[in-house]
Amino acid sequence: MATSEFILTVLVLYSSTASLVIAQNEQNETTYQRKLPSGKIVTCDRCPPGSHLQKHCTDTQRTVCRPCDAGFYTEFSNYIYDCLPCDWCSSDQTEAKQCTSSSNRVCECKEGFYWNSHFCQQHTVCQKGYGVKVKGTPHRDTECERCTAGYYAAENTPCVPHTPCKSEEKLLFSGTSSVDNVCVSCNSITQDGVLKLLKQQVIEIFKIQNTRKLHRICRNLNVKDGGFHCSRIHDHCIQNLQRWLNEATEQEVLSLPDKLHKHDGISKNIKDSIQRIHDEINLCRNTLL
Repeated sequence: MATSEFILTVLVLYSSTASLVIAQNEQNETTYQRKLPSGKIVTCDRCPPGSHLQKHCTDTQRTVCRPCDAGFYTEFSNYIYDCLPCDWCSSDQTEAKQCTSSSNRVCECKEGFYWNSHFCQQHTVCQKGYGVKVKGTPHRDTECERCTAGYYAAENTPCVPHTPCKSEEKLLFSGTSSVDNVCVSCNSITQDGVLKLLKQQVIEIFKIQNTRKLHRICRNLNVKDGGFHCSRIHDHCIQNLQRWLNEATEQEVLSLPDKLHKHDGISKNIKDSIQRIHDEINLCRNTLL
């Protein structure tokens, strides 16, 4: 084999970059020339896409080609001795296009990830008070924007307007950039009572705390039988606190301000919420009398 042909084969076989360069320059070519030992120059047919060279042509015999094995491909007409191996998708990718004898496998970042130059990276999760401006795709990250006054975003969603209270309702808790308005009527608040409304308000108070403070709250509320534990990951803490609240009795929830007295701001917010709900219930009862 001529030295130039050997170098070409090695470069194409082990470098996809070289393959692309050759393809761009020669993809429309269907023949190539080579010099026989006798010194004669002959023009040979290239092998079609999906195959590779098995034997060069001579002045009496045409080029002999062989189909690519499974998992290998050639995209353009060529005269290389081996087909190129198809790429493999990583654990963060899904197969968008299968590997064939004439095309490489095409991989795409799976749901929740996007391609960041060299690897799939998880989409940005918008922080509290920020909503999704542009939803992430396999090819671009999520874009976030701060929710303006009168708007809120919950759980990595776009900013939407606070829900206005109906004519028969009253605003119990004003919405924030991360929480909607809480509206109640006398019928709903007397039926739901303190517990349901308070649990909803308490978990929102917990959500805006940093992870370190949540971890301390978890320790303060620890159940001795081991049924309640909180990691140092914010979302895990919130999940455990939500579980605790779901199972808590009315008395346990009402005693939260005392249990969390070391956390002045949180204790006061919960205490004020309890008082606000009680005041509204009493007002409704007096109105109905």
